Amino acid sequence: MNDADLSVNELIEPVNRYFHNSIAGQIVNILKNTWVTPDQVTYISIFIGLISAYIFSLGTPWSFFLAGIVLELVLILDCVDGQLARVKKCASDLGRLLDGIAGYIIYLAVLGGIMIGLDKYYIALILFGAVTILRGIAYDYCKLTFITIIQKGYDGSDKEILDTYLKISKKTSILLKVYFNYLQVQRFIFNGYFNSFDSFSTIVNDKLDSFSTIVNDGLDNGLILSFKKRKEYREKVSSLMVTWSWNGVDSAMFLLVLISVFGVIEDYLLPLAIFIASQFIFTMIFHRVKIYKINKIK
Repeated sequence: MNDADLSVNELIEPVNRYFHNSIAGQIVNILKNTWVTPDQVTYISIFIGLISAYIFSLGTPWSFFLAGIVLELVLILDCVDGQLARVKKCASDLGRLLDGIAGYIIYLAVLGGIMIGLDKYYIALILFGAVTILRGIAYDYCKLTFITIIQKGYDGSDKEILDTYLKISKKTSILLKVYFNYLQVQRFIFNGYFNSFDSFSTIVNDKLDSFSTIVNDGLDNGLILSFKKRKEYREKVSSLMVTWSWNGVDSAMFLLVLISVFGVIEDYLLPLAIFIASQFIFTMIFHRVKIYKINKIK
């Protein structure tokens, strides 16, 4: 057995795994020996995303076609910055945070542009936007949870909140506070409770003691899962990871690209919104049932 047994490739969105990543890889091969940084790619993707939103707002069949093509470029660039960060070995928490926020800025701008361009279908667009954001929040949470349990042996969601809190305590940052609340929304969706920044400060010492114990003697006390246990857990959640991989933001936006490029956005916008909402609801139900069974077996 080796680390390959603990891969989490099932979590990669299929549209990225089989399409966008290969194109992004070719772009990365060109950029890897240049001065271009992953953050610069992210800024460029925001700019191009706003261009796409503006073209959508023009509201003509040709503009929807062109805006769809431009939005597809944004989805590819979203894969480029992550790959470039790994190739250049300059990945950072701030860069990952910037990438996530950039995505939401782009998607909301695009939906606003479509709303202006169509001048109708407001309910469908609001539903599409709300569900897409919920999918993104939930997908990010599950990705973090599965990856840390499988590869590190413990659930890293609480640690991510704690680390963010400590960074803010050392240096105030609006960006990090937004991220802290984003993590709390994730916790609320899956665990039913939300801690504000101030209320979290009252329990932070307990959190520090808890993770100090995990780091120092977690394996001895069974707080960190052994390789065998992590491999068993991976096998149990494999189908769940596959299901969540179809619930990322990029999958929904790629479908939006398709109906824009093929000129059927007015006919398929509402059905698409209903489809991604139904898919998300099914996944949440499946998730709860699956995790309940896993915990019950424990």
